Amino acid sequence: MSTTITIRADEKLREALEQRARAQGKSISGLVREILLRSLEDAPMGSRSSHLRGALNLGSNTDEPWRRKLAERNWRP
Repeated sequence: MSTTITIRADEKLREALEQRARAQGKSISGLVREILLRSLEDAPMGSRSSHLRGALNLGSNTDEPWRRKLAERNWRP
């Protein structure tokens, strides 16, 4: 059995939810339900962010100071 939960949202948030729901072909209720379920998952950080692994490609030029510093601090081979 489902129940109704009412929340207050400003116009900007409502518009953002409508736009995202429309883009995903869902109702606002369905989208909010999905967002709430994901936020309540007890998944470790690694499993929630593993899709980001290797997403940053800095190239091989290490002449820039920030690139050198990042390379020095990178613990992965």
